[in-house]
Formats: sequence, C-alpha cells, structure tokens
Amino acid sequence: MTAVSRTSTLDVFNERATCITLVAVIPLRSKAIEMKREQSISQEDPALASDIVQPPASEPAESGSKRFQPPAAMFKRVIRRPELRKIVPLADTTIYEMEQRDEFPKRFFLTPRCVVWDLAEVEAWLDGRRHASETDTLRKAPAPDVRQRRTRPVKPPTRLG
Repeated sequence: MTAVSRTSTLDVFNERATCITLVAVIPLRSKAIEMKREQSISQEDPALASDIVQPPASEPAESGSKRFQPPAAMFKRVIRRPELRKIVPLADTTIYEMEQRDEFPKRFFLTPRCVVWDLAEVEAWLDGRRHASETDTLRKAPAPDVRQRRTRPVKPPTRLG
C-alpha cells in the first residue's frame, strides 16, 4: 500500500483567505501590522508584494502617522513629589533645606495645593552632582571620630603575646 499525502483544498483556501484578510480588512495603523502584512504577502504571492506602500525617501521611515507632532523642546515636563522621590533619593526635609539654600531646583505651584518640579532642571542638577562627584569638587562629610562616642566606647586593642 502506498500512502498518498495530499494537501486538502480547505487548508490552502484558509491560508489564502488569511492573507487576503490581512491585506483587505486591517488598515495600516501601526508598524507591527504593516510588518506582518509585508511578511504574509511576500510568503504567499510575490506579485501582491509590489502594492506595499513605501514611504518616500525624503521622509523618515519611522513616521507612521501624519499627525502634527510639535518639537520636543516645546514640551516642558513637570513631576510631582512621588516621582521626584523615585528620581532623587533624598528625604523631603533635605530637599526643602537644599531649595532654601539654592542648592536644588525650586518647586512651583500649579494649583494652590499641587507642587511640582521641572524635570529638565532636576535632571540637570543630577548631572551636575554626578560631574562634581567624579571630579571630587563636591564637599563630602568627614568620617566620624569613633573615639568621641559616649555610648559603645572603643576598646583598646588587646595584645596577645
């Protein structure tokens, strides 16, 4: 007995229907759908692949939407206290005291009860602190003198010998 392996026409029809559904029903709204569309068309029928819309050479490839997008410099992002705590691991009182000494970016009020900081100023402050730390221009706290402790006094070293 010889076994005959046949592809049923229903399977072929379903594969082609899936390909046609991707082309005809799903609009090009995201890059992922466009990539899936290109892959499915090129696998099925190279003749259909010629109708894929390519952006002109003058446009960047990433620009999927034609909506107006203002320049990034136009957006000023502000952060509230919980996000500031995640970025700057200092206590609220330390931040407040540093603001009073003009060592930290000043907060400002959006509403009578909402206080925010400018994210660009906070990031610039962090970069400045990093640079000052790397160049050793940042004043560091002195090491504690453990001999002046009133509790847990330092014991003199024992001599074995």
